[in-house]
Amino acid sequence: MRRLRLFYRTMLFALCALFVLSAPSAVRGHAAGLSEANQPAVTEVSTVMGENSIRYPQLSGMADPSIQSAINDAIVEKAKIAQRMITLSTLKGGGIGLTVTYDAYLSAGVFSTVISAYGAMENGRSGQEYTALSYDLTTGNELTMADLFSDPDAAASFMETTLENTIGDDLSAYLVNASLSPLPTDQFYLGADGITFYYPPQQFSWLSGYSGAAQFTYDELTDYLITDPAALPARLGALPQTLGDAQIKADIVKAVTDGQLPHIPVKLGDAIADLVARYRLLRQPDEYPGGKYYQLEAPMFRQVLVLSDALTTGYADSKVQGVMSLRTNLYGIQTGVTSRARWRQILGEPDSSVAFDDDMAYDYGLPAGTADYYTISGRQLLLYADENDLLYAIRLTE
Repeated sequence: MRRLRLFYRTMLFALCALFVLSAPSAVRGHAAGLSEANQPAVTEVSTVMGENSIRYPQLSGMADPSIQSAINDAIVEKAKIAQRMITLSTLKGGGIGLTVTYDAYLSAGVFSTVISAYGAMENGRSGQEYTALSYDLTTGNELTMADLFSDPDAAASFMETTLENTIGDDLSAYLVNASLSPLPTDQFYLGADGITFYYPPQQFSWLSGYSGAAQFTYDELTDYLITDPAALPARLGALPQTLGDAQIKADIVKAVTDGQLPHIPVKLGDAIADLVARYRLLRQPDEYPGGKYYQLEAPMFRQVLVLSDALTTGYADSKVQGVMSLRTNLYGIQTGVTSRARWRQILGEPDSSVAFDDDMAYDYGLPAGTADYYTISGRQLLLYADENDLLYAIRLTE
């Protein structure tokens, strides 16, 4: 039995090596100057067989080759790359396929990646699984919640409560695996916009077949982040910045002119069909007076709605006409934090204001409150205050 296990292991790694050596690769830079000596870079390793493919990241160019090797080996091991290669070699046309993709972030001595395997799993069934890894490149150590938060348990508890309050109602009664707690604190991806946690499929999975994930912008976690200027949050640029009113207004004008809200990967004019193909619909679109709301499944779209026309024949030709978010920091004007008086101090008097009673607000999926409308570069920015005069929603439309 021992010889059999050794033989299998040897064959597995030999096959993996064969695929890697024969695969084309491409280098993706994620920060300025990555081509310079002793500057780390992300190299893509890819293997394509027909419509099936495996792509995963490896680090190159690091000053300490032992740290680089250890991280690269961990990626291959924890993302089950060898097993995926074995599965890929056994696939037949017309059956279940396999696609392995990844996202990677590299900046300020931090490397983070999330690898998604979709299709044929080791058990022969179709499924989807994420592997998220984050490392401090100066030490080679895998990052933990304690590197980010002054009280990791309190931060996790806050996020679990937030998820129950914000997406708990979106969980279909048909879901078999729908447990938002405990938060998978050992599986997170760090990016420029925030932190994303990835659930094991047996705990939380969507009807699409994808495992659940939960994203929080750093702005949402300010009260829990370590504030030491030498610590990880500062290196990530996650700590809040204090901007003057003139700068806030200038940044808002630019964002509206560009047709995009911060941290949301959607621009006015984007094709709805492309967004649905990439981020998946959470449920069928809801209608509001004059249009439709699209709620997408990907984690960065929690409490974010994409607006389009009210066509009833589908969305194949529809374009993004607006984006509404209930959790955005618009360069200092933040939902749940900023008062109506404060944003008027920054942006001035609105072009118009409308009071929404209960019936009118219900039609738009909002609580009763007041809408302030600003016209900027031919587009409309709506800042919506609840009955406590706090910012509840931000909407950008054509």
